[in-house]
Amino acid sequence: MAEERTTRLNLLKPATNATDWETEVENWADKLDEAAAQYLSFYYEGVAIDEEVIVDGFRFEETVDIVKITLYARTAPVGAALQVDFLKNGAEQAKLASINAGQNKGSAAVTGLSYTSADDFGLKIKNTGATEEGGNLTLVVHYNVQPVVVV
Repeated sequence: MAEERTTRLNLLKPATNATDWETEVENWADKLDEAAAQYLSFYYEGVAIDEEVIVDGFRFEETVDIVKITLYARTAPVGAALQVDFLKNGAEQAKLASINAGQNKGSAAVTGLSYTSADDFGLKIKNTGATEEGGNLTLVVHYNVQPVVVV
């Protein structure tokens, strides 16, 4: 039987037939795993400006994996999508998230993007609406604390 692990902290779950351990530990492991899910929000006031840095130089206290970003615009972009990219140590990561033209919300799953406590985290506007840029943005970054490795 394949071993099963929690999704975020990679904790080993008890085997299905190990009822004593399963009862005592599985709920704990799932709750601990939920604690790894974190959110960080930023607000950008005013009309979106193409190539403007929203934030740069933020540092996480531990190593994290970015898993999703959700974008909200009080003023929807018109004529083209509004796009945002991640920055890592000042470099664009080509992990674009969009709010489609005429919409006030967008989100994107993110894979393969981690930050250590020594990395600078940032967000940058990469495209704005052609007719109406869009603006007054709230950006919610979803991340997970990386698993604790037990040796």
